[in-house]
Amino acid sequence: MTSRNHALVLHRRVRTPSQDSLHCREIELRLADDGRHLLLSRYVELYGDEQAAWCLVRHHRIPLKQMIRWMIGQGELVNG
Repeated sequence: MTSRNHALVLHRRVRTPSQDSLHCREIELRLADDGRHLLLSRYVELYGDEQAAWCLVRHHRIPLKQMIRWMIGQGELVNG
């Protein structure tokens, strides 16, 4: 897995729903070590008392070539 220092943070949110809890959410995009795939990582963590603490991490991987082709197909031509 690549270093988190090279990740592009797309979304980061930290909130305190109550005085005793903390909810963190983050979405990152980075290039995989092989240089041919993009990794989209979603991270959610909830702190509260010991029984209520939990964490969820999901990674989605897509070939960079496929992503670029999709962007070209979906994008608009800009003259500049």
